[in-house]
Parts: sequence; C-alpha cells; structure tokens
Amino acid sequence: MKTTAMIPSATALTSVVLALFAGSSSAFWGQLRLDTVCSEGCNTILNLKDYNTGSTYTCGTVNPTFCTSEGLCRVFCTETSPGGFNFFVQYWHTNDGCNNLDFQGALDSHHGWCCGGTPCDIGA
Repeated sequence: MKTTAMIPSATALTSVVLALFAGSSSAFWGQLRLDTVCSEGCNTILNLKDYNTGSTYTCGTVNPTFCTSEGLCRVFCTETSPGGFNFFVQYWHTNDGCNNLDFQGALDSHHGWCCGGTPCDIGA
C-alpha cells in the first residue's frame, strides 16, 4: 500500500499560525499615556487604560530621563474605575524612544512596550 504525505495548503498554515498567536494574546492590551501635571513643579504621571475591561489606572510619577534600562522605576498603580485593583509596575524608557512596562504578573501580564510618543498601544 502506498502512502502519501499530506502537505497543508498555505491558507491552512496561515490559519494555524493566526490561531496560535490569538491563543497566546496579551493579558493586558491597552493604552499607555504620560501626562504632565504641574502643581508646585511639574511631574510626568503614568496612566493606563485596559481596552479589554475598560479599567483605568493612574500610576506614580515617572521621569523618562531617569527611568532607563539602567535605572528602572517601580511605580504604584491605582485603579480609577470601579474595581479598586492596585499593583506595582516597573517602567523604563530606552534610548530608541520606547516606553517599557513590566507588570510583574499583575493583571496576569508581564513585559510590554510601545515606541514613539504617547499615548500609545501596549500589550503585555
């Protein structure tokens, strides 16, 4: 009996690859925004919005000049929408203009980044 190898079509392979990516989608998908707030001096505040849940978070003060890969800033985030969830993230800004967040497991998320100005979309 002769056997023939089944070779999937390019369309089938594409569907499998897309399904794999969808299955490992980010736990956090949302917006990172840096807002300047001035009151007795100016500070840059990290704000997050979760597109999946609609939750919003205001985090602590960050300074992209000092929060670098050599000096990560640990920032406390407080939920400003109903829910009251609070957590810490690590924030740093790289020389190539990217904003990085490490959720350290909060929101079932880890490291994510977005490059360019803010606001920007980030998955982690």
